[in-house]
Amino acid sequence: MEDLYFKNHEARLIFGLVVLSQKMQMDFLGIDYNHYSDKKAAEIWYSNIKDVLAVSKHEMKDAALENLDKLYKGMKH
Repeated sequence: MEDLYFKNHEARLIFGLVVLSQKMQMDFLGIDYNHYSDKKAAEIWYSNIKDVLAVSKHEMKDAALENLDKLYKGMKH
């Protein structure tokens, strides 16, 4: 199904990482308790998003990567 709000998956991820915060951000990005209790699930989630952003030319790429890293560091306790 076509996304009616975002021009592509990359833009959707950047919106979730840069504009949203707290619970809304976690819900939007599909983060749940499992990501905090299972290091492998956290690593897969992080890698999938980082792979998309690594090749991005979006102007908010750096801010999105910074926020992605912060979220991931919180999962690795």
